[in-house]
Amino acid sequence: MSNTTTNIRRVLFVDDEAPFLEILKVLMEALSAGTWEVSTADTPSKAFGILQNHGMDVVVLDLQMGEMDGMQMLSLLNRSYPNVQKVVLTGFANEKYRAACLSNGADLFLEKPTQENGWEELFTTLDKLAPSKRGADFRGVLRRVGLHDVLQMECAAKNSSVVEVSDGTMTGLVFVENGQIVHAQLGDMTGEDAFTNLMHLAGAQVNLKPFQEAGVRSILRPWESLLMEAAQGHHGAGELSSHAHVPSPGAPASPPAVSAVSQSQPPPIPQAPEVLRPKVEEFLICSARGEVMHQWQCRNPNVWVGFFEFLSQRAQRIEQLLPLGHFDRLEIQNCDSRAVVIISADKGVMVRTQQEPAT
Repeated sequence: MSNTTTNIRRVLFVDDEAPFLEILKVLMEALSAGTWEVSTADTPSKAFGILQNHGMDVVVLDLQMGEMDGMQMLSLLNRSYPNVQKVVLTGFANEKYRAACLSNGADLFLEKPTQENGWEELFTTLDKLAPSKRGADFRGVLRRVGLHDVLQMECAAKNSSVVEVSDGTMTGLVFVENGQIVHAQLGDMTGEDAFTNLMHLAGAQVNLKPFQEAGVRSILRPWESLLMEAAQGHHGAGELSSHAHVPSPGAPASPPAVSAVSQSQPPPIPQAPEVLRPKVEEFLICSARGEVMHQWQCRNPNVWVGFFEFLSQRAQRIEQLLPLGHFDRLEIQNCDSRAVVIISADKGVMVRTQQEPAT
């Protein structure tokens, strides 16, 4: 019984035509064979009431509604429920609407079916999009992936999340909202000082948690600039050290250390090793249906979309054959470049970086 409950997908349909919603609810519940919990709302205000009282995995909304149009609702959903999947289902599909909806946070833009078999195709598409439950509020502990990689992936995909970083002695948080790093805290430190020290915690474990409001915005710079600067090396001014000695109040100050080298012969200046930083060469985000949602300097998007489809099929087989848990990413690395491909229920993300000397 518990397995059935945890695999139920909660889908909310929003449309101002009540008869259409009644038919849609019956049809989707029949097609899902009990694996969906379908809710409906004929106004955006009712929809937000349902979202507030019952968490949803997917919201499917119409564009043309009297009280509030779908574009306005989409913007509000993005701000209030960034982790809910959002699908626009409309009878007025065109490229202008599609581009506007995807840029405003829609995960899919679909046209209302006009043929009988179109409803089964709609169900199949939404069923692939809706995430299965893996445990309450759990997104995974990333033990072999660095904080730099996690933040780069979350920001490139325009996700909202809280990244917890711990080295066993101290724990800090980085808040990512709609793909931007907005706040960081570590002990009494906040903002860029906290972020810089978190980026250089040795052997840290990274835990990706559901998004929650930071309550303050202490970081204003773009994420690309923050990660690029952090990759160049830690600046000593903000550095935390477990070996630093703080004298007790009233205790005599320790005498300065005396160098064994004669003052007439200054010690040689050590040569600093060359510092390499990752430079983003290209990235691409596509939907579960293979639609390119966003790309930057991607030389051949169609090749990567085909690779996403191939990898998602093989991932299911890998999960069955190897006791390694859920497959979520593939990393390809050689001496000076690296590509990371993430496959999730709603999207595929690819980021390729090249190592270059820090200036």
